[in-house]
Amino acid sequence: MARAGSGAEPWGRPALASLVAALPKGWPEGLTVLTGDDLYHLDRAQAAILDHLVPDRSATYGLTIIGDAPIPIPQLVGLARSGGMFATRRVVLVREVSVLEGEPDPLAAYAERPPTGSYILVRAPKLDRKRKLHKALAEAGTCLVFRTPANAAETKSLLAEMDAMAAERGVALDEDAARLMVDVCGHDLNRIAGELDKLSIWSGASAPKPFRIDAATVRSLLAGSELLTGWELADALTQRRPEAAMEAARRLLDAGEEPIRIAGGLAARARSLLKAKAMTEAGAPERAVVDAARAWYFRDALASGLKRYTLAELLAMPAQLLAVDRTFKSRSLDKGAVLESLVAQLTGAKGGSR
Repeated sequence: MARAGSGAEPWGRPALASLVAALPKGWPEGLTVLTGDDLYHLDRAQAAILDHLVPDRSATYGLTIIGDAPIPIPQLVGLARSGGMFATRRVVLVREVSVLEGEPDPLAAYAERPPTGSYILVRAPKLDRKRKLHKALAEAGTCLVFRTPANAAETKSLLAEMDAMAAERGVALDEDAARLMVDVCGHDLNRIAGELDKLSIWSGASAPKPFRIDAATVRSLLAGSELLTGWELADALTQRRPEAAMEAARRLLDAGEEPIRIAGGLAARARSLLKAKAMTEAGAPERAVVDAARAWYFRDALASGLKRYTLAELLAMPAQLLAVDRTFKSRSLDKGAVLESLVAQLTGAKGGSR
């Protein structure tokens, strides 16, 4: 398992597997910090370590959990150093790093020479190395990083894990459904797990297993959810389908989505298109283009869409988006109409807003 900042951290799934494989050999005493944006695997790592260190959670002395109340660092270290007659291990779990107060020196000293059978676990998804305490947490003791996928190969591994999670719930996603699920949920497996639970309940306990789920079903069950915001619109922009883009924009407006937020989704996809077009015209290989544009789930749409835009048209999009952003913030116009005008402008649609 790599330390934070080593530049060699695997993404969350392999990192968790490495941790689980190491646990039977024992866990290092002292300070353990769990960090990273992959909260799904981070939380499972925390549970695995606690199950190893404190298999009997009914023990009254073995485990102390620090919740929302602030705690001075010397007091935390004191708790971890205090031994007892009724437990062979002393484990203190800090659920949120923000509750720690004071200088980190006592914690660093504890991490360097911890007492026998003493452990402090700190859950800290975000560490800011500019802060003295956070820097100490990242560099003292054992710091485990659980990050989300960063390239196509790792994302493919995430898809395989999502398939396994679906199978556990008695459902199976077809390729388009899986693409939609990850497009709208990102790499957040906690959110994906919640949506899979919803699909499992919808499929019914008596349905044949695994119950096949298509993209239309996923779309219908996610309708009205913030997860779906902008996905269909971004896809229509990518493939330069003006009518579909306008229909998607109007559905989002009718559902009460903020125009400025919808425009933000369009801006993200426009950046991907521009980067991909520039790289393609420079002769970059397709795989490099897809990775740079983070287009792993809309590579086919990207390939077809790039043929429908010129580089000049894509280069004009940032200025168009910036102008609309300023209009949203400085004028008392109908923001829905402004957004529809933007969609028409970006896709080259004829006619104006409704």
